[in-house]
Amino acid sequence: MGLKIERRVERVNGKDLSYTQFVEQYLVQNQPVILTGLMEDWRACKDWILEDGKPNLQFFSTHFGNSKVQVADCGARECMEQKRLEMSVSEFIEKWVQLSSSRESICSEVSDDKSLLYLKDWHFVKEYPEYCAYRTPFFFCDDWLNMYLDKYDMHTDPDSYQKKNEISCSDYRFVYMGPKGTWTPLHADVFRSYSWSANVCGKKQWFFLSPSQHHLVFDRYMTNAVYDIFEDVSETKFPGFKEAIWWECTQEQNEIIFVPSGWYHQVHNQEDTISINHNWFNAYNLSWVWDILLTDYKQARDLLEDIKEICDDFEGLCQRNLAANTVSPSWKIWQKSPLLVISNSSTYSFQSSIYTKYSSKDEICWSMYASCLLIEAQ
Repeated sequence: MGLKIERRVERVNGKDLSYTQFVEQYLVQNQPVILTGLMEDWRACKDWILEDGKPNLQFFSTHFGNSKVQVADCGARECMEQKRLEMSVSEFIEKWVQLSSSRESICSEVSDDKSLLYLKDWHFVKEYPEYCAYRTPFFFCDDWLNMYLDKYDMHTDPDSYQKKNEISCSDYRFVYMGPKGTWTPLHADVFRSYSWSANVCGKKQWFFLSPSQHHLVFDRYMTNAVYDIFEDVSETKFPGFKEAIWWECTQEQNEIIFVPSGWYHQVHNQEDTISINHNWFNAYNLSWVWDILLTDYKQARDLLEDIKEICDDFEGLCQRNLAANTVSPSWKIWQKSPLLVISNSSTYSFQSSIYTKYSSKDEICWSMYASCLLIEAQ
């Protein structure tokens, strides 16, 4: 079944784009865009790439080889995700080099996806803050998610948190690395946050589905979504899938793609690729974050309603269930955040209409951020 491609994602020179234009055309409109011209001075674009444009794998083994990372097996599925393995960066690089050698020796592509491993969600910045691999483009600096996590006490007392092995909830800044053919299944980003992804080297192909059509990739009960848009999708289970209209683009080296809130997407590495990725949110998409957490919280309460009368800590159980099924191990951080406290009260129910009271983006951000600080101080 072929995909219906409606349009290509716009490509814009970031040097010719003002912040106001970016806000009005992409943040407010919640539209994807590829930005060029913003990565020339990045250290990663020098150290991590060989002269022929391919990844400098030996550099990673030499300088960061002992880091423990999560690696996805692109040929093995566990529920709605790829199977995850844990190994050192050196071990991952060794397997990548072996794969490259086998491809060259047979002068053809390796067709067995089970041999394709993809390093994902590496918290590189938190592990190596002194390295300064890149500078976040100013379009994405209004980042409340990482701003909050950077202030969290895990960073003021890192030794105690290292003993607890809690690097997984330190921030939402990641490095991804994988050979040609690695891919990420269809998904929408955590918290329905924004994300941006910068190709240090390699090439990615992206397929996007707008939020207005996301129901088309779910089953009739809206509980399970399509895993791979290129597999033989069951018309019986996913009756709306054939009606979905997609956006598509190819992201080249030294290009950054902005992924808006609520857009489902599937990504394929067309070459050996290294990318830097952030999840983030601010005033323009905070309503998305609130809506998904509130919806999932209500679902968690409904599932547990039958045991409410016999449970000593029903609210705590709901929160733990939400953490296990919706977000991540960092939920215990968000329970303390004034932005995302989920409870029966609607005290923190941010509505989209709040944004219309302000005449500028700065007024929105500082008013809401200041309000959050006041709540936290009380």
